[in-house]
Amino acid sequence: MEFVVTCMPGLGAWLAEELRELQLSVADERAAAVYLDGPLEQGVRVCLQSRLAERVLHPLARVDTGPDEAPELLARAWSPDEHLRADTPIHVHAEHRGLEGDSRVSAHRFLRVCRETLKVSTKADGALNLRLELTPEQSSLYLDLAGEALHRRGYRTRPGDAPLRETLAAALLRASGWPGEGSPVLLDPFCGSGTIAIEAAEMALGLAPGRRRRAFGFQQWLACPGDLWPRLLKARSGAQVPEGLSIKAFDADPDLLRAARAHAEAAGVAEHIHFERRELGLLRKRDFAPRGHLVTNPPWGRRLEDRARAAGLHTALGQCLAELAPEWTAVLLGTEVEVLDQTGMNPDGQWKFRNGAERCFIRRMHPVRRAPEPPLSAGEPAFEVPDKARPLVNRLRKNDRHLRKWREREDVQAYRLYDRDLPEFNVTVDIYGRDVLVQEYKAPKSVDAEAAAERRQLAITAVRAVLGAHREQVHLRTRAPQKPGRQYRKGRGETDLRPVREGDVRLLVNLEKYLDTGLFMDHRPLRLHIAQQASGQRFLNLFGYTGAATVHAARGGAASSVTVDASRTYLDWAGRNLALNGFSTRYHRLERGEALDWLAQCRQQFDLIFCDPPTFSNSKDRRDFAVQRDHAELIRLAMTRLEPGGVLWFSCNYRPFELDNAIRTEFRVSDITRWSIPPDFERNPGIHHCFAIRRKDDRD
Repeated sequence: MEFVVTCMPGLGAWLAEELRELQLSVADERAAAVYLDGPLEQGVRVCLQSRLAERVLHPLARVDTGPDEAPELLARAWSPDEHLRADTPIHVHAEHRGLEGDSRVSAHRFLRVCRETLKVSTKADGALNLRLELTPEQSSLYLDLAGEALHRRGYRTRPGDAPLRETLAAALLRASGWPGEGSPVLLDPFCGSGTIAIEAAEMALGLAPGRRRRAFGFQQWLACPGDLWPRLLKARSGAQVPEGLSIKAFDADPDLLRAARAHAEAAGVAEHIHFERRELGLLRKRDFAPRGHLVTNPPWGRRLEDRARAAGLHTALGQCLAELAPEWTAVLLGTEVEVLDQTGMNPDGQWKFRNGAERCFIRRMHPVRRAPEPPLSAGEPAFEVPDKARPLVNRLRKNDRHLRKWREREDVQAYRLYDRDLPEFNVTVDIYGRDVLVQEYKAPKSVDAEAAAERRQLAITAVRAVLGAHREQVHLRTRAPQKPGRQYRKGRGETDLRPVREGDVRLLVNLEKYLDTGLFMDHRPLRLHIAQQASGQRFLNLFGYTGAATVHAARGGAASSVTVDASRTYLDWAGRNLALNGFSTRYHRLERGEALDWLAQCRQQFDLIFCDPPTFSNSKDRRDFAVQRDHAELIRLAMTRLEPGGVLWFSCNYRPFELDNAIRTEFRVSDITRWSIPPDFERNPGIHHCFAIRRKDDRD
């Protein structure tokens, strides 16, 4: 008998390889189908044993004509009495290939000819399934041995959001070489409803994928002996657990995890899979064996808000494996090569296929562990500098010597090297990893423009010489006094976000476009402290900016967080920072709004709150905000959202700020400004004010 075994377009070679491994008679292969030539048992075995096949079709009739005449001709070209009993219903599906047409109309035209002698069913289950394939020049009628598509294994009872097709999960596992020899260890950090983990368990245990299906099309076919299916099932009933089998499936969504556990129970493999609510950013070394397989379908559009966050999450995945599992093999599914490239891993295989109308890629990769480059630091000048630049050269080197031990001990990658120490060089010099930002404070009109330009060039020359930096590593900005509400406006230049490490997290900074870089370095000690305090806590970040404190809280194990800011731009930036560290916005929500209004409407309680308001801000929707005038109202509202035993960290950078005495009376206030100023800002202790505020009856 002849059978056409279909699969996703592009996976035909893998399907042919699988069928040969099952010792079936492969006659030919195409991109989306494999042709078998053998007894009926071979077609039925595909339904039971193949993990990649979608359908098994047996040709009944073929006519050399298109859809205008084919449905009626095909209906008359086959003999129903040879294939089904009089009381057996038929289910017909028509498919137009390479042309437009209504498949329902074509199926109806076919059935109109057969209706007088046959029962018709609208469902595939319990019926003999027929498929019409209509092309411009030739049309065919097939008997479908599968009925429902073979990727429906029978264990999925609670489908999740855009669930991964079982046959595609099997293809990902095949690309990884699972289960392999000596390392039957697998981890899926984005398991969704559990498809990859369940398919992996079945493959490792040698369980036939079709064993739990209740109905197949061939069961209604007269040509199929009644004892064939029970006999094949019995022959495939055994299962043996490989030594060292370990399958871990993590996801941030508890609803999906509940569905995954239910599916694993239905498949009979739940005892072999460890499910846990965990985000990528919380994986640790203990989660990985020395060698193993990471196989996953990362969020690439459906479960993340945009492509930029998807790219950040892929970067986080590559970093995670490089640091924690450098000997592992990773296989990822994606739709954009550029996003897959963001993992930074070395690819050693890529396959293109189509999943419905969507073009997809399977890529196999290996982590790349790169030694981190130390941040720029001052040393002997790389070239001669003019005499006028010599004072700045000396001061940069002096400051570097003062900060070096602290920097190396704390592993600081972003720090301030110079802050207007010399009157003739009114600039700040900030190091961001391998880049340096020189911010010039705009000279007053009384200063000669040519003299100011000369000093600017001398400063750039001194910085480049002392740090050994190339031109492209040095970024220059000019700061001027800002009118209220304009302190966060965009500057010149194109968007150029680059990561810099702070503690255990990586944060995106922009050294070109915005007046501020996206990272207030003077708050570094408090952010690191938040990470230490956040485990299991509910965290609120008011005036959240780019979410740096939120990322630290998430990395520290915060149970949940909310970041509030009035700027959509900065909230998007915060989302990218979260993704870059392996966190989604499901448990780390980003909410746009004015902090006072948001707090007035909020009914949620928090254990930790960080509030860093600007000095001034304007809003079209409410009155302007001024920190000195409005901070007492802001603090009182925030304290109503603070759980007993919690702490509010309140900070601002308004130099003449004075905390309202009524706040000191109503709450227990600790001035932690001195502690919160890091060594690289100790020459500028007025950079911010910082307070820890608790309820009167709470202990520290």
